[in-house]
Amino acid sequence: MEITFKVPIRNLFCLLSYVNEMPDLIESINDIDEDLITYDFIANRFLSEVHAINRRGIIKNYVGITESTNRLGGRLLMNDSMPYIVARIPIVVCEKDEYSADILLNQVMKSTLRAISMNRYVKKETRKRSFMYMELMPEVDSPPLSKEIFSKLYFGRHNVHYKRMTHIARLLHELTLLSHKQGNWSLFSATLDERALNQIFEKFLFHFYRREQQDYLVSSEIMHWKLEGSQSLLPSMRTDVSLTHKNSLEKIVIDAKFYKNIFQEYHGKSSFHSHNMYQLFTYLQHQPKEMNIRGILIYPFNGVIVDETYLWDERMTMEVITLDLDASWENIYQKLLDLLICK
Repeated sequence: MEITFKVPIRNLFCLLSYVNEMPDLIESINDIDEDLITYDFIANRFLSEVHAINRRGIIKNYVGITESTNRLGGRLLMNDSMPYIVARIPIVVCEKDEYSADILLNQVMKSTLRAISMNRYVKKETRKRSFMYMELMPEVDSPPLSKEIFSKLYFGRHNVHYKRMTHIARLLHELTLLSHKQGNWSLFSATLDERALNQIFEKFLFHFYRREQQDYLVSSEIMHWKLEGSQSLLPSMRTDVSLTHKNSLEKIVIDAKFYKNIFQEYHGKSSFHSHNMYQLFTYLQHQPKEMNIRGILIYPFNGVIVDETYLWDERMTMEVITLDLDASWENIYQKLLDLLICK
């Protein structure tokens, strides 16, 4: 049976906003009751951005159009035209630039509108508004959305007003992917599997600490084994988050791990997962000798509260904690900042 974790839509929205490097969107929902933060609520935020873009006017650009024609124009595509030439058919294939609204940014907007309008779990008024905006762009295609499409988007001065719209579109797409097994996307909680939550949380921690504190430099650190011999066969060592203090010889190494149970069982005895502890301990052992080092393993709370600290020597400690992703966002935010304070 697949293991799942319940995460309020509001908290998932906050996590994904950091992952996609637009945490300012969180401020727009700070005063909203958490029980009201649903898929439908976020869809309406998306529609508000679409409305603002339509008032300003959707952008256009030159798009390459390929067509078979009996009139030579634009760039002749010889390879594509050759079958017609061999068959003595008076047709050639040409490519020409056409000033069109059918560009990737507008395609993402229309595809998201289509997804909302076809989602039977979204309110009828929301689906109706989505369909109305979609009808305003008859010349724009609506390809299936994917992570690859979002990775191709770029922003400059002429299209920066699309950024919030595409960010919310990406959040809606990711929420759909994360929630599709349960179907009811209007529920307060989304259900995530371990792997999806682990990937999201690793990136969230990195961007959260990079933005929300000023005392540490934040990186994902690659380390080399202190062993003689061929390094090519050794496994890589890369931290999820390394925080190096700007003004003192202090470093914090954070590793996020997600399991159904944070304990392993052996002959009736419960203990932390040995490979997690070994991995973090190895990271800490490969730090410079002059540094004061803290290693922190973070597990999701799943029924057991853990807050343990282990001392190696006067300069190195290891900590294991649980973080309740079902708590209020304010509590999550404060607990993550409090982690930076030595106990």
